[in-house]
Amino acid sequence: MDFFKRLFPSKSKKYEHLDDEQDSLQTSNMSIDELFVYNYKQKGGAFFYPEDLADFKESLLQLLQYLNEEEYIVLEAAYLQFLHKMQIPVTDQLDQTGILLGGCEMLIANEGAIMTTAVHTKEYRNPELPQRRVIIALSNQITPNKSQALTDINNKYEKPPANIQTMSIFARPKNDLSGNMWYETYLFLIEN
Repeated sequence: MDFFKRLFPSKSKKYEHLDDEQDSLQTSNMSIDELFVYNYKQKGGAFFYPEDLADFKESLLQLLQYLNEEEYIVLEAAYLQFLHKMQIPVTDQLDQTGILLGGCEMLIANEGAIMTTAVHTKEYRNPELPQRRVIIALSNQITPNKSQALTDINNKYEKPPANIQTMSIFARPKNDLSGNMWYETYLFLIEN
């Protein structure tokens, strides 16, 4: 499949039927993974659903080539090792003009939002981090709403991590005078 067709509008065979659905009655009958993808894409997020690990690596390399940065900011040790093996130039030094590459804690279906914690962003708040982000997530990270996401975080960790925050605007708003923060976000959703 052509890379740019996958990126813009970033369709996936599994979720292609969601592109034209706008009726709230139809969205109420969706599974939570379909609802997340629908809401995320409605907010301007780019979405990849790789078929397997080889497809993920190939798509990631193509995306990073398209984004054309000299190196990528990675704050999570596990991703640093993985990307070094793929020979992708990475740094753990924060630079707001770069691209942050990493994971997330939860994907919130009813908002199409991405939740992170200090595990992913250390002590940095969203405005301190780069606006452009590549997020890698597993399908079991999708949760119906923020309340359930917080419950899942409390159940996952003995001591829940700090710095819980969400991103929910993935394209520059037209005529937005409120100054809301938006993020150019590319999400890889991997079946676990």
